[in-house]
Formats: sequence, C-alpha cells, structure tokens
Amino acid sequence: MNIELYLTAVPFGKTNLENKTVVVIDVLRFCTSTCAALTAGARGVIPTAGPGEAGEMWTKLGRDMAVLAGERGGIKIENFQLGNSPAEFTTESVGGKFVVMTTTNGTAVFGKTNNAGLIGCCALVNNSQVASRVAEINRDLVIVCSGREGGFSLEDTICGGMLIHRLSVEHGKEIALNDAGSLALLLYQTNRTAIRQVIQQGEHGRYLVNLGFSEDIEIAAGIDTMPVFPVLKEGRLVPEGDPNSS
Repeated sequence: MNIELYLTAVPFGKTNLENKTVVVIDVLRFCTSTCAALTAGARGVIPTAGPGEAGEMWTKLGRDMAVLAGERGGIKIENFQLGNSPAEFTTESVGGKFVVMTTTNGTAVFGKTNNAGLIGCCALVNNSQVASRVAEINRDLVIVCSGREGGFSLEDTICGGMLIHRLSVEHGKEIALNDAGSLALLLYQTNRTAIRQVIQQGEHGRYLVNLGFSEDIEIAAGIDTMPVFPVLKEGRLVPEGDPNSS
C-alpha cells in the first residue's frame, strides 16, 4: 500500500486522487466533532467552506431538519446554533438532524477531494475504526492533515502516524511512505505513551486552553472512544455502512 501524507492541506489540491482512499484528519476539532455528532444520532454532517455557504445550505434544508454549526478562530460564529466543541453535539442538540458546519481548518479540505475512491474523516477518537476499514479497502491511501490556518499541527500529524502504524503493525500491510508519512510515523512512535500531553502542549492546544476549551482537548485525546467512520457521500459525512445514509 502506497501512503502519501500531507502535513498541511495547502499542496493537497494538486494530488491525483483517482481510485485512492482519502482520509482527512482534524483532531482539534472538526473530525472529532463530526464523530461526536454522528455518534449522537445526527443524520449527517455537511462540511462547507464558509459561513455564507453554510447559511444558505441551512436555509435550504430548513430549521426543523438542520443545525448550523461552526467557528472562526476557535469562537462560535454569531447567530449559529453551535460552535465546534465536540461536547456540544449531543442527542438533544443534533439527534435526527443534519449538521451544516464550517470551521477554520477542516471543512474546506473536503472540497478538494474530487475523484477519490472513498473520502473519510479521521481523528484519535475513531482511529482504529478508520484503520480497519482502510485496510479492508486496500487501496493506495492519501492522508491529509488539516493543520492550523495553513500551517503544521502536532495533533493531526501524530494522528496520521498512529493510522500508519496500525495499518502496518496491526493489519500487516506492506507500506511505502513519502517523507512526510515517515515523519508522522516517527512522531507517533516516539510519543505514543504521551499523546494527550503532546496535544495539550502544542500550539493549537495551548490556544484552545486559553479560550477556555480544555474539555475539548480531553475529548479529542481519547483514543477510540467513538467507533464510527464518517465518509463523504453526496456532500454529507455519514457513518460508513449506514443503510439510512443514502
């Protein structure tokens, strides 16, 4: 299995994705929040590039059918019902509804994934679930770390390294890595017993703590706490294999 990992989403748009599996990682916080929303019974999460597009989609779906969620700079967007904290996505807030979402880093990446064989959402909370499905599909893999405002992030990279490690060690895949993939694997292997601390001490982690979102880091650092694999179908992230997702 050939694995290409991108440390940021900036160069990703030039990649040939035909017949490849694409996994987008945004640990803090979009992919974690998406897993939380689907676990809580949301019908799907719709990633959008900006607040205007999100508002139009929400209006189109209707207030009874959808919830508007998102942030800029970590802060909930004015007049949106929810922000981007995974703790906000409960059965009471999103159960049975679509979540229309826009975030600073993660949501826009999905607009660059045309022609891929399968497009999924990965975090630490569902890493094992993603690894199992990617191994089963057994196509070449592209891992995109959303990063932070176009830059490198520790938490996304270490999550990518965990995914690579699991594919190789737990699923026995023979893998060929680009240099960024090798770096991610090394970062995970040297910090695998201190992942929570790495996230807390990283640039994005410190920023969220300063904003009062320490709980989000605790949730996002939980390994395999949400066994769901969100995949993109018709513009919506839905649980892979869900018969009601079509």
